[in-house]
Amino acid sequence: MDNTRGTVLGVWQLGLYRRAAGYAFAGLPGVGAATTWLKLLTHPDLSRLALAGEATAIAIGAGLFGWWGLLRVRLELTTDGIVTVNPWGTQRLPWSSVSAVSLNGSGAQFHTPDGFKYTSSACSLTSWRPDQSFSGP
Repeated sequence: MDNTRGTVLGVWQLGLYRRAAGYAFAGLPGVGAATTWLKLLTHPDLSRLALAGEATAIAIGAGLFGWWGLLRVRLELTTDGIVTVNPWGTQRLPWSSVSAVSLNGSGAQFHTPDGFKYTSSACSLTSWRPDQSFSGP
C-alpha cells in the first residue's frame, strides 16, 4: 500500500496574527454576553434580560461569521489533488482535472478542461504553510 496517498503537502490558511484576530472577533462578543448574563444574575431586571438576549444574539452571529468566514477558509495541496474550503462549501479537485490556475483579487481560480472555474478565497486572506517540501504532483 502506498503511504503517500492523501498526504497534505501544504496549506494556505490565516497567518498567526490574522488567526488571533479571527478568534478575538469570534470570541470577544461571547465574553461580553457572559458578562451581561452575570450582571443579570446579580441584579435581576427585565431590561437587563433584554440586553443579555441581544448580547447573546450578537455573540452567536459574530462567532458564526468569524468561524465560517475567517477561520475555516483554507486551501490544501495534497498528493491526490487540491482541496478548497470556502465559507460556502468544500471542493476536491484531483490534479488531473486542473488545466490552469489563475490568481486575482478574490483568490486562486482553478480551471478545469470542461470550462468550469473553482475559486479558493483562501489565497486572498492567507499565508502559505508548507507541511513538507513540495516539488509538484
